Amino acid sequence: MTESGYQDREQSELKHYAIKLYLEAAARILGSAWNLKYVDCCAGPWNSTKSDYSDTSFGIAFEVLRAAREELSSRSWAPQVACLFIEKEMAPFSELDAFAKAKNSPDLRVRAENWDFAERMDEIVRYCSSPRTFPFILIDPWGWKLAGISQISPLLKLKRGEVVINLMSSFITRFVNDNATDLSDLLGKDFPELRRLSGSEREFAVVRKYCDLIKREGDFAYVCALPVMKPDSDAFNFYLIYATRHPKGVDVFKRVEKRTEERTQVVRADVQKRQRQERTGNFELFEPDVQYRERKYQQLATDNRGRAQRQILDHLKMAGDVPYDDCWAEALQYSAVYQSDLRSWIDAWEKEGTVLVKGRKFPTELLKRDCGHLLAYRGESVLT
Repeated sequence: MTESGYQDREQSELKHYAIKLYLEAAARILGSAWNLKYVDCCAGPWNSTKSDYSDTSFGIAFEVLRAAREELSSRSWAPQVACLFIEKEMAPFSELDAFAKAKNSPDLRVRAENWDFAERMDEIVRYCSSPRTFPFILIDPWGWKLAGISQISPLLKLKRGEVVINLMSSFITRFVNDNATDLSDLLGKDFPELRRLSGSEREFAVVRKYCDLIKREGDFAYVCALPVMKPDSDAFNFYLIYATRHPKGVDVFKRVEKRTEERTQVVRADVQKRQRQERTGNFELFEPDVQYRERKYQQLATDNRGRAQRQILDHLKMAGDVPYDDCWAEALQYSAVYQSDLRSWIDAWEKEGTVLVKGRKFPTELLKRDCGHLLAYRGESVLT
């Protein structure tokens, strides 16, 4: 069932679920070697219904980091942990500030600032640049203008850190055709070329283009996009864009994506059941998932598997021996594509003679990163 406090804003539940899972894993991994700082650039609170703010991104982040520090301390390493919560609007900031002052302690420093984060980049960069510190940065603005590359460039260029950005793809895709709307800071100067596309192809191109710009601007090795669906219609609301410089981060985030995908079905099935009961007045005996309906995500998964396969085969055709690690990095940056998909493609290509796998220690060895496995193209394939 949908968690209490999230009715009619289930997309926020899914976003918070993903952020929580990501921070829980990342804080425990990185907190064993680094001091941690968390920055929420547009903290709110917005539409919170809980007195402890446990249905807000900053409330969730605080609790996750507090628990992580406590666990790490029990293992004889106590990292310094701090949070910076930023909000421009005065009314929500007053709540945010009260929360920060109540939670601030020597073990976990918490502060709130009444800033327009885009105008305070120097202060934020300095805050994140302390020695032996790894920052996590969340950029979750209303609309899309504050997600523009020029707005967030200094944060992307931090030498250390990971960034999560909420990209309002549903709005952006609609405005691509609007001549009065300049999307060049978000999608590059050639964004009008996207007008030639439509439907899911345009949406994919918008997200992919933004990810490519983030990767280039911040010199990130990997940028992934986690789709979040609208709770009451078969469409995507936004994507959580995740940027990292380490493959371990991709491992963590893809696990988060998979679990969020599973949670999405539970939440949306519950919404659909509630809507049916309100419409008909009939109580349903069956569990919500029995009548769950959804096509958009499955279509994205199918399309992205095809795109990833073609991209990898094209790379193999042009190169000599290609490390499995490179194919892994390319495939997993596509939404709804996982390592199990990549391995199944390679197995099929190997059986039909399209691809030769080198470097296995024994014939049934599972393909993994950092094991020296290589792929070589040998002939044409029929894509599935």
